[in-house]
Amino acid sequence: MSELRQREPRYENRRLLDVAHDAPCMLQLGAPCGVHPSVPCHSDQLKHGRGTGHKSHDCFAVPGCPDCHLKFTREHLTRSGYEDIFQLALERYLLWMWATGKIGVIK
Repeated sequence: MSELRQREPRYENRRLLDVAHDAPCMLQLGAPCGVHPSVPCHSDQLKHGRGTGHKSHDCFAVPGCPDCHLKFTREHLTRSGYEDIFQLALERYLLWMWATGKIGVIK
């Protein structure tokens, strides 16, 4: 009989999710971005902590307007297409957080 592996505890951070609500849409999938406030869009990748019945870690959530979020989660994208879109959005988001001072280095 195989051993049951315990999953890693999910990293949750309300402050990170609040920043995502204040940020512009980073998915940028052609929907009319900016009409509504952004919502955190969690990665659907196993390597980001996603599993059956639970979301990925909050540090792997990017802001997206509701229209782009719906398009991102409902369109039938290839796995590599989905991963490419998420990677670009994560990179945009990290640059935006540094540029706006939402994250920084403590001396």
